[in-house]
Amino acid sequence: MRGFTLLEMLVVLVVASIMLSVATLSLMPSAQTVLREESQRLAFLMENGAMASQAGGQPLAWSGTGNSYRFWLRTKEGEWVRIERDNLLHSRNLPEAVTIGEVSFNGRRIEPGSLVVLSPELSAKDFRVTLHSGELSSDIVGNGLGKVEVVAWKMP
Repeated sequence: MRGFTLLEMLVVLVVASIMLSVATLSLMPSAQTVLREESQRLAFLMENGAMASQAGGQPLAWSGTGNSYRFWLRTKEGEWVRIERDNLLHSRNLPEAVTIGEVSFNGRRIEPGSLVVLSPELSAKDFRVTLHSGELSSDIVGNGLGKVEVVAWKMP
């Protein structure tokens, strides 16, 4: 009865380790994939917020800074309150590598954390939100009438 030598066992372990490493790396999403998915998610949520605002006649807004964003609801008293207990429009954190860059509303850059109003009125303003992941970036653009889409990908 012949067994395996120590050298044969080490070779098998090294080959198995290399295969496991390759499989793990191929399963991890790339920075570009993560940025694309987060951009599409944000566009979807903002579009749904705009539609909900139009359908309900109650103004909603979005704000974001760093790697988190939230949606806001204006009360009948005119005060903006965070939406917390909504299955779709609750506060969210972006993956660690993705951050919110420049935000513009009605053609002008606004400060981080400022509200982007998703108004139910036809006089709603255009907006643009840029997301970054390393040197990659993408733009989410809303036309003020409820249409929100990812329109630009920038790479180095």
